[in-house]
Amino acid sequence: MIGIAIVEDEKEYADTLADYIRRYSKETGVATRFELLGDGMSFIDEYDSRFDIVLMDIAMPHMNGMDAAKRLREKDKNVCLIFITTLFGYAVKGYEVNALDFVVKPTNYELMKIKLDKAIASVKKSELSYTVATPTEMRRILLADILYIESVKHYLYFHTTDGESVRMRGSLKDIAEFFVGNGFAFLSGSLLVSLPHVDSFKGSEIKINGELLPIARAYKSKFLQQLSAYIGGGKA
Repeated sequence: MIGIAIVEDEKEYADTLADYIRRYSKETGVATRFELLGDGMSFIDEYDSRFDIVLMDIAMPHMNGMDAAKRLREKDKNVCLIFITTLFGYAVKGYEVNALDFVVKPTNYELMKIKLDKAIASVKKSELSYTVATPTEMRRILLADILYIESVKHYLYFHTTDGESVRMRGSLKDIAEFFVGNGFAFLSGSLLVSLPHVDSFKGSEIKINGELLPIARAYKSKFLQQLSAYIGGGKA
């Protein structure tokens, strides 16, 4: 069952979102549960990991959605976050807190269905894993925990969210099809990066989990296309 938090201070709009979720579950057969929460501060103070998706209004009393989202990421780096806003310009700031998407008020059911499809696909994708053959064991790593994969000589290094680097003999060519099909993109011939974990990009560098990684000139155009497609909800 997919747990959804609706963090929205306007009761009428929160009720509308709740109706959309009920309709979505009935039409698609996806089991969901949701909770209505009226302000960001209470949501953050009482937050636990029972939610898979958070629909968060940006303009709220006590604590705005952007500040709440920054605190949310301190507690949970992986929960799927979708911003609700009246101004398109604010939506792009969601990139700073790894928001999956945004909804501009007012919305309608058909658009919300698209957003929920994307969010639920992201939640299910977070359960995907890859088995790494180390010298001593076969190790399963969730794709959601992999920041980037680095190729050095004849070895692959899987850099993970917990700061670990797991080594396996092989080449990026051998694994590219699987990872590119699941939200990864090449920065160069030796770096394959997880698009959901990209914090920002500037010039010829991206920041991922606080670390700067270079984008090779020959790969930059393709990478930016893939990143834009991911942010926009298309296939990377």
